[in-house]
Amino acid sequence: FPNNTFAINLDTLEIVWEYVPVQDYDETVPVMCCDTVNRGLGYGDGKILLQQADTTLVALDAKTGEVVWSVKNGDPKLGETNTNAPHVMKDKVITGISGAEFGVRCWINAYNLSDGSLAWRAYSMGPDEDMLMDPEKTTSLGQPVGKDSSLKTWEGDQWKIGGGSTWGWWPFDKERNAFYVGTGNPSTWNPVVRPGDNKWSMSIFSRDVDTGIAHWVYQMTPHDEWDYDGVNEMILVDLEVKGKETKALVHFDRNGFAYTLDRTNGALLVAEKFDPAVNWATHIDMKTGRPQVDARYSPEAHGEDVNATNICPAALGTKDQQPAAYSPR
Repeated sequence: FPNNTFAINLDTLEIVWEYVPVQDYDETVPVMCCDTVNRGLGYGDGKILLQQADTTLVALDAKTGEVVWSVKNGDPKLGETNTNAPHVMKDKVITGISGAEFGVRCWINAYNLSDGSLAWRAYSMGPDEDMLMDPEKTTSLGQPVGKDSSLKTWEGDQWKIGGGSTWGWWPFDKERNAFYVGTGNPSTWNPVVRPGDNKWSMSIFSRDVDTGIAHWVYQMTPHDEWDYDGVNEMILVDLEVKGKETKALVHFDRNGFAYTLDRTNGALLVAEKFDPAVNWATHIDMKTGRPQVDARYSPEAHGEDVNATNICPAALGTKDQQPAAYSPR
């Protein structure tokens, strides 16, 4: 914040143009979580894409800095803000939303790059049609998710304030016309008042770029008690896994486990601690994909008015948003 954007001549280092957005500080900054950061710009079709903190998505002419179009992606009055970079994929601009700490049911949006019109929206939880999930064709660990896979894991209508912020980084698999997005913590923070797995917070989705339809989904931290946002980057790499050449997705989660999945179908291939100090769960059950939680490090298991201590990792995670990379060596 305040998201001022500059074009700089690389030869002379002179400022070519500057765009200074008008945003309401008092309305926006108090509900930004966490910190008043901006994670970068997007570019496509001669346009610079700026996702402002107040949720305004702006397309600027890359040569002149003039506004080509702008659209409101959310409303800070409702606790909705943005810190992510917009991602250009084909003729779409993909952007998320933050606000799980304020009871926002979060989403991932696609806007048409040409004019800023909304192409599709997919929520992190709720009815199948809101999430762009097909009960028979969308899978989890190789099985159809079935009808109301999200609603069945919430009590009453708490899914309406279910969180699952989408403020991360989303790689594009051009061959499959798919991109991959992680969702954050469920809302509210207090796990006692939201029994169930709280799907599909804390999950990795494979989605079609054109339609947003979910191919597959995998939940890493069901019923999150620790704020282990599942938004860290996904690394797409073709490599040998257990003796088989695999189109893989590798994800080092804040919860301290590193996951390798087959990105074509969501099959879970590897799930291991990448820090031996991780103690909130002993291991991942490879048949169910579920972490085996150690009750000694479960805040909910300790009950009210008890301070659970020595949990590893803490909310910032074993690895936060510092990106990982793949080397064939």
